[in-house]
Amino acid sequence: MHVIVLENEPSSRRGGQELSLIDICKGLHQRGHKVSLLYTKPGDLLEQYQSFCTHIDFVDGYKLTLQNPAQFFTGLREVGQSIKAEPESLVYSNQYQESFFGYGLASLKRIPLVCHLRLPPPSTLGIQSRLGLHGAKRLIAISRCTRTDWIAAGFANDKIKLVYNGIDLGKFQPQASKLADSKVIAYVGRLDKVKGLETLLKAIALLKSEANSEKLHLRLLIAGKPLIQNAHYQDFLHQLTHQLNITANVEFLGHVADPAEVYRSSHLVVLPSLWAEPFGRSLLEAMACGVPVVASRVGGIPEVLSGEFAQGLFCPGDAEDLAAKLRYVLDWQAQDPSLGQRCRDYVSDRFPLSQAVEGVERVMLEALSQ
Repeated sequence: MHVIVLENEPSSRRGGQELSLIDICKGLHQRGHKVSLLYTKPGDLLEQYQSFCTHIDFVDGYKLTLQNPAQFFTGLREVGQSIKAEPESLVYSNQYQESFFGYGLASLKRIPLVCHLRLPPPSTLGIQSRLGLHGAKRLIAISRCTRTDWIAAGFANDKIKLVYNGIDLGKFQPQASKLADSKVIAYVGRLDKVKGLETLLKAIALLKSEANSEKLHLRLLIAGKPLIQNAHYQDFLHQLTHQLNITANVEFLGHVADPAEVYRSSHLVVLPSLWAEPFGRSLLEAMACGVPVVASRVGGIPEVLSGEFAQGLFCPGDAEDLAAKLRYVLDWQAQDPSLGQRCRDYVSDRFPLSQAVEGVERVMLEALSQ
């Protein structure tokens, strides 16, 4: 099979979508499939793609615009000439926004299109995305919640297949010891309003007086940078830490190339999202490192945190509920020292990367067989 991948910006700075894609592409390559990459903006993951891709090409945008329609058709023609379609070739779009270009390329080469649904549908889906997705042979949703949302948006039930993301357990491994003189809570992800960081900061403020009374230093590590919001939102978060009198407890790390180091330095990881988080990759990364997690009961997160780990779910936007969950779990090393290993075992059993790769491969082969 030859997989022609459409990516916007192959960069670890953008978040879990890009990291999940390169994991899938590497896995398909290791299973003997050819991978070609198309991208519109270079990023720090491009060098990794160069190590295993058969062909890599730059595309000057995936959108058809009224201002410059020739750009779209020129890009299609040039890509169509540079990439040779084989009997078992398909186009694979990493997100719905590129699906119209993907459908155009697939139609030009007379091969199928498969698109990953890594986000919930927007309130108003553009005509290009709608046409592209309806033209796809198969769609892949990363959670039941996301799949249900897209079916409600008008897409065929039998076309959308569920494949959960998977985690590379070799990359995310535990570390035996933690800092003893403080309790470290971490957040890893985008610094955007929908991620609920204001709720997290308010919860830390609620815990601070209790921690001080016990002569225990409480630390919050925030790793990431704004993507949707600009730098002004990050400035606002800094100001909020000052208003809540927790500046000494909070450290903004910026973009971190290896989040595993942040997880291993922490006692607990939080994902306080307000929006319908489709999956929550950082939760599994942390758990693979033997670190318990607390997260909002929203979107696909309850599918990730099930069984005993559902006790880490809290009401989105509720700082008091989050503080209560943090208070309950934070001292896990003394109260339940085997919890870290159970976290890793849970990820190993339910969300290994090999299972995700096999799932995507199976959907692609179905698309080719139609």
